[in-house]
Amino acid sequence: MRRQPKRSDGKKTLSNLLNSATRLFADRGYYGVSIPMIAREANVKNATFYQYFKDKESIYRKILEDSFNKFFNLMIKIDGRDTEEILESFLMNYLAFFSRNRQHYRILHEAVYLRKATFRRVEKTLNEVLYKLFPGTLDKTKEMILRWFITGPIRFIAIYKSLHADYEVDRRTIDDLVEFLMKGFDPDAHELDRSVFYIDVKPLKIEVTSTRMKLLQAAEKLFGTRGYRNTMISDITRAANVASGTFYVHFKSKEEILEELVMTTNKNLRITLSTAIKRFHDRRDAEIAGFMAFLKFFMLHPEMYLIVRQAEFFNPSISRNYYEKIFNSYLSPLSEAIQSGQLKNYSPNNLALFLMGIGHFMGEDLVVQKHGNIQETTVYLQKLAPLLFKGISFLKS
Repeated sequence: MRRQPKRSDGKKTLSNLLNSATRLFADRGYYGVSIPMIAREANVKNATFYQYFKDKESIYRKILEDSFNKFFNLMIKIDGRDTEEILESFLMNYLAFFSRNRQHYRILHEAVYLRKATFRRVEKTLNEVLYKLFPGTLDKTKEMILRWFITGPIRFIAIYKSLHADYEVDRRTIDDLVEFLMKGFDPDAHELDRSVFYIDVKPLKIEVTSTRMKLLQAAEKLFGTRGYRNTMISDITRAANVASGTFYVHFKSKEEILEELVMTTNKNLRITLSTAIKRFHDRRDAEIAGFMAFLKFFMLHPEMYLIVRQAEFFNPSISRNYYEKIFNSYLSPLSEAIQSGQLKNYSPNNLALFLMGIGHFMGEDLVVQKHGNIQETTVYLQKLAPLLFKGISFLKS
């Protein structure tokens, strides 16, 4: 039995340990923190830690529960007299959670990826937002698609803000997002080119001839199956069937090979998207074709998506570069489409983040959580397209 500290000092020491652990888990992630690190941050001995907690998992669970409760307590306060007010209440409350609780946000965000139980709790909480907007029963597919469309943009804005300290969410962002969610991006009655649902994406063919490519291919497979943290450099060289010292001829560290894999994925994704959408002259068709290509690309290469997601927690600078390249590739075509009248007059920067957010959480559900398969992509996009075009208003008309 652990010795209990005196009551007079116990609360102060407990609070100190929790605050120290919260800072460390937010900054370094679950796997980057140890008990000695927590004790050192709290300026106590390791033995003192064990007077309060059995192990790292027990203090993490307490902090994670606190993080979830801060999120949940704001989500249940969402209200409004009509659809638009409910949407704005949700957006403002989500931003309030992020802006007031940066450390708890980062902890919860990582846990959603690492722990299925946390993913399900957050998913269930967000689904309650949907039921405020659509009282009654939603089938699972419609529930999932509405969650991508309605909650994906603001959730991704928080992710993007956490990676870009200079990015600010202003009133125009909220106004644009409410308008987008209510009425979509189509300013008139564009008739969708149905061929967007039949975009063909072929698996990438990579010639594994050089030692460098063998190492990259081995790392991709291992990071995607075992995870970045659980893969050692010796595992990579063994899988590539090369001498252990050969790794350092081509890469300085495991982190460097992770970065190359992420940025190679970024390049291949952008090439795939460009190839898929270049045949469509109207940006509204191109956006649906792009989503189709995005889904098929990552369903054919799920390890790549998993590696991209892991980088967000192990090296945020890699993720920042990854998302910046995608964001920047959106801006020119969106600006041109807005100026030509194909899309509504939103800020191109805002619209780019909205669309990236929808895609991000499609990938989260369909690739990471495996809630769908490549044959079902057409069904998902056929149901998502009307939302992108006309927003949720068309469901309520």
